[in-house]
Amino acid sequence: MSNLETIIDFGSKNLRLGVFDQSSEIIYSSNIKIIENFENENLEKSLDKLIRDAEKKLSTHLVDINVLYDSAKFNFIDLSIKKSFDRPTLISKYYKILVEEANFIVSENNFKDQILHITINNMIVDNNRTLETLPDDIKAKSLILELKFICLQKSLINNLSNKFKENNLNILNIYCSSFVKSILYKKNFENTKNLIFLDIGYERTSAIFFYKKKFQFFKSIPIGSNNITKDISKVLKLDINYSEDLKLKFNKDDSEIAFNKNSKNDINLYRELIKKNISIDLLKQVIEARINEIIKLAVIQNNFFENNIRVDKPSIIFIGSGSKLLSNSFNFDLNNDFSELIFFEENDTTICKSGINYHTSDERFLAKNHKRSKKTGFFEKFFNLFSK
Repeated sequence: MSNLETIIDFGSKNLRLGVFDQSSEIIYSSNIKIIENFENENLEKSLDKLIRDAEKKLSTHLVDINVLYDSAKFNFIDLSIKKSFDRPTLISKYYKILVEEANFIVSENNFKDQILHITINNMIVDNNRTLETLPDDIKAKSLILELKFICLQKSLINNLSNKFKENNLNILNIYCSSFVKSILYKKNFENTKNLIFLDIGYERTSAIFFYKKKFQFFKSIPIGSNNITKDISKVLKLDINYSEDLKLKFNKDDSEIAFNKNSKNDINLYRELIKKNISIDLLKQVIEARINEIIKLAVIQNNFFENNIRVDKPSIIFIGSGSKLLSNSFNFDLNNDFSELIFFEENDTTICKSGINYHTSDERFLAKNHKRSKKTGFFEKFFNLFSK
């Protein structure tokens, strides 16, 4: 049992654990709720219970883990880098060197951030020929790589690592949860070339854009399902905890039993709302208004959407815990901007599987830190020292 891979999805409200064997088959999974967001004591207790229960079941110690994490503070960078040659040259020899060069440039100019993901969007040879794969025998006089970087503040990474160290856990890799989930989930939409995954979390929402089946753009905003709870509490003048409970119990389909006047269900939500003189229509309008705002800020209001996708309408796919209270019965103001609205069903296992899927892919090795020797003079060293 020593060659196990452990994935922990670290959310604001929940921890999910998946343990995989050498064949990337899941052999154990579980989840636990964090009572208070980022409260060290509660987090430590929740994480300890999650790990110890797994260790008892598997009869082995879990020490090295890979973490899926999301934050509104992710940084997205676009970069193109070119290498020219005096004569036709085998480009396969310079491919990795060019990736390392791009990695170095981004790292040196964003020293507060750590690169978590690198995606190579296009390989262009001789300025006009695009390659889908990298053949060993292609010669060219120039090579251009178009790359996408997803970065996270080093201070957040250190903070996260310290939290896990308190439970004697060593983080091997940190991956952006919404990004790795979209990589796996898009395999379910092979016939759709333009996709937007909207991952609605507790305190942030992430939008991941795929245009012509390639990852193109990433955006994260500090608004999530907790803002819906606050809206319900403010507009309907309800206690914040009751508003959260009401939001979670709010049924996707008005025709289901939860809103059936004649239902004898003891926890019938319809009767609860009537008893407290709460308007179902108003509750729905509050949720719709905030979701419309999230879509507008995360998806609509950026140059990439305006310049590329608006004309060629994409499908928008809702994922994340915050999307579970939505359905096609909602009235979205921005329906005309999308060809289709899809509510993707995910669970603890599929989320952890997205982590192992990315962890075992070739792409994850692109983001490994590469040290490059660099000769610097006295004044450059002096400047670099005090610029940081």
